[in-house]
Formats: sequence, C-alpha cells, structure tokens
Amino acid sequence: MNDKGLGILIIVFSIIFMVGYFIWAFAPLIGLSQWITKDISEWAFKLPVVIAIYAVLILILWIGYTMATTPPPIPLEKPLEIEREKASGIKEKRDKET
Repeated sequence: MNDKGLGILIIVFSIIFMVGYFIWAFAPLIGLSQWITKDISEWAFKLPVVIAIYAVLILILWIGYTMATTPPPIPLEKPLEIEREKASGIKEKRDKET
C-alpha cells in the first residue's frame, strides 16, 4: 500500500470514528435512546478524559522513573582529567616508539 492509499484509509477511518463518536455522545439528544442509553452516552465524555489523565500520569511516572534510575552525570573535571591522561599516554607511546 502506497502513502496515498494509506492516507485515504486514515481519512475514511477518522470520518467513521467521528460519526460514531458523535452518535455515541449525543444519542439521547438526537433520538437514539432506544439503542444507546443516557448512562452509556455519558461514557463518551468520561472515557476520553480518563484516558487523557492516565496518559499524562504515565508520562510523569516515566519521567520520575528515568530520573530515579539514571546515574548522576560525571563532573566536568573528571572527563577532562581522563582526556589529559589518555592524551599523555598516547604522547608517551609515541615518544617510546621513536
């Protein structure tokens, strides 16, 4: 499937989902109460809110976990000392080879 076909498929599914969600959310107001009751229709508003809140909380949880498990960074002085030692070690090897 090429990109254009995939794009059209996404558009079609989005339109179907939008119509379905509208019917689910506003069924009592548009006269579809025999299929979708008011209690079920309320979930059209509650469910996305719960999903959004959980998404934010999972993101915060992931940030906290990453901060808690990541080792602290090496201070800037130590990498410079290590680079100097490596550089002096390379220089000493060159001096010994010549």
